[in-house]
This record gives sequence, C-alpha cells and structure tokens, in this order.
Amino acid sequence: MLASIAILTLFGILLIMLETFLPGWVAGILGTIAIFTALWLALMSEELAGWTTNQRGALALAIVVFSMAVLIVWLRWFAVKLFHRTLTLTTSIESPPPVGAAPGSQGIALTELRPLGRAEIAGQRYEVRCQDGLAATGTRIEVIAAEPGNLLVRIL
Repeated sequence: MLASIAILTLFGILLIMLETFLPGWVAGILGTIAIFTALWLALMSEELAGWTTNQRGALALAIVVFSMAVLIVWLRWFAVKLFHRTLTLTTSIESPPPVGAAPGSQGIALTELRPLGRAEIAGQRYEVRCQDGLAATGTRIEVIAAEPGNLLVRIL
C-alpha cells in the first residue's frame, strides 16, 4: 500500500509539473486528484489498519509537505529560471505615434459625433471623440488631446 501511495503522489506531482507546459488545467486537476487520492489512502486504507492515527496523520502530512516542497522548488528555480527565456515574451509593443493635429487646432465635424465620428481639422480628416458627448454635423470643434487612434475634441 505504501508503494501505491508513493506512486500516486509522484504521479500527481509530475502532472502538476506538466501543467506548466500544457494549457487547460487538465493535467493540474488530474495531478491534484492523484495527490488527494494518495492522502485518502493514507488516512483510510484497510491495509494500514495496524498504524495508529498519529502515524497515518504523519504520513498524510508528509505527502502534503513533500508535494508542496517539490512543486515550490520546481516553480521557483526550474520553471521560472531555466525556461524564462523560452516561455516569456520579452519584446515590447510601442504605442502608436500621436495623431497629427495639435491640441488647440480647430475644425468642423463631418459626421455626427455620438461621441465618435469624423472631423476635418486643418484640411485633413481625422477620427475624433467628442468630450461633450454628442455634436451635430457641421459643428465647430477644437482639439483637446490626442488619444491612440483618434483625437479628443470639444464643441466650441
């Protein structure tokens, strides 16, 4: 029976380790079930009837402590440090350059701004967002700020 408990514990630990590479939680859930099964066998098995309650509790505690220690070592030193370069994206995405019109520029709404729409500012068309909410077509507007992808405007 001790061999079965040890095998279930090791199998559970290996499945949880495998979860660091496989998405979907299946391996992790199966590994957790295997460890809980080993705990249940340690506490309830008929073959360990000669053991005292303290001995069974110590075996269960040993299973939990051993599993946690191995998994902490795995996650701390191996999964993070050794596989960091291959599993972690280190490139950064640059923000888009600001849209061309400078704050303070004035223009006219080409479409209704509800609150998004198009406007002509300094002879060019831009996607804009109206700070005031709604603006009718032909309303005079002023650029307040540049946002990623559009300009923030207010009604004059």
